Amino acid sequence: ESLQDVVARTFDALRTVLQRHAGQTVVMVGHDSVNRALLLQLLDQPLSAYWKLAQDPCTLNEVDIDGDHVEVKRINDTSHLPQ
Repeated sequence: ESLQDVVARTFDALRTVLQRHAGQTVVMVGHDSVNRALLLQLLDQPLSAYWKLAQDPCTLNEVDIDGDHVEVKRINDTSHLPQ
């Protein structure tokens, strides 16, 4: 699967979740490549920025989406993990 395909597939899934759960808080769990693909779209970044987004194991990303307004609050937060 190409990176373009991953981005398209994951963003389609996000759109579906947003439609089904409008106005609700949703937790989504994904692998690092899915997380990066979604973050690229949400941050309006090109595919070439894929590896610039760190996604450590068990990381937390927090994004508020209200219609067309997207606010990325946290990326790659691992502060909940023991040191």
